[in-house]
Amino acid sequence: MQILTREEALKKRAELIELGYTSVSGLMEPGLLAELRIWSDDVFQRLPVDPKLRYQGSDLHVYTERKWEQMEAAADERRFPDPIVAKVIDQPRQMAVCRELGLEDLTAHDVIILLSKPAFGPPLYWHQDYMNWNSPASATPWPTVIFLSYYMTDTTRANGCLRVIPGSHRRRLDLHDSIPDAHGPEIQSIDDRGNHPAFANRDDAVDLPLKAGDLVIADARLMHGAWPNQTDRRRTLVLAWHSVFPFPRPPSWWADEIPDVVAEADPAAAYEGTRTPGAFLE
Repeated sequence: MQILTREEALKKRAELIELGYTSVSGLMEPGLLAELRIWSDDVFQRLPVDPKLRYQGSDLHVYTERKWEQMEAAADERRFPDPIVAKVIDQPRQMAVCRELGLEDLTAHDVIILLSKPAFGPPLYWHQDYMNWNSPASATPWPTVIFLSYYMTDTTRANGCLRVIPGSHRRRLDLHDSIPDAHGPEIQSIDDRGNHPAFANRDDAVDLPLKAGDLVIADARLMHGAWPNQTDRRRTLVLAWHSVFPFPRPPSWWADEIPDVVAEADPAAAYEGTRTPGAFLE
């Protein structure tokens, strides 16, 4: 199965490396997209928006059955297994695109995250999701953690499309030192959005309006957010995290320089996880 030409694949790989993100139009099969829409609508009709997550809208973690068995966890309203997760993660067309981009050793975390912006919901603040800023892995020119995501409906600025800051996965911004932890209570408690940098309308940001079923591939270090949903319909995102290019080994196709801090890193060393960028982000 071939989805992209070699020229298209190289272009999109370059975008992922240089910008921190890329997209592939119409990747999800219509049948799976329709199934996901019905399933996610049913989930959100049963579960209210958690007031602690007012800016995300909803943040539900749904696991593959194989992962759930390993976790030995008790299901609740916001964490549970479902067979549909494996269908999303194991899509043949998605796997083909990842191979064509040269995303070697791609390993799914066996969970999807459902993020649903309710009708007339607020914007999503600027944030990045990377958790290993103390490690020299955060200095790699290539990604080591990525998300693959799909919207269930077409997105525009009106219903809260994705916003990104190109290159922010490798370049330090004022935002890195001025916004609270993306998943902590402080950022959820912000009321004065007009005067907080986490909600600023920035000149270096770009909108990514997408069609339902388009694939977005992004580096976990990328600074991103979303516009408010100003419509009377829910806007739902399905996202799955993956590891790629086990640190410190570079991609087999890498031909550029490798930073000394990466080349000389001890692969056996352990580093305390943190969501706050440190000295490795310049």
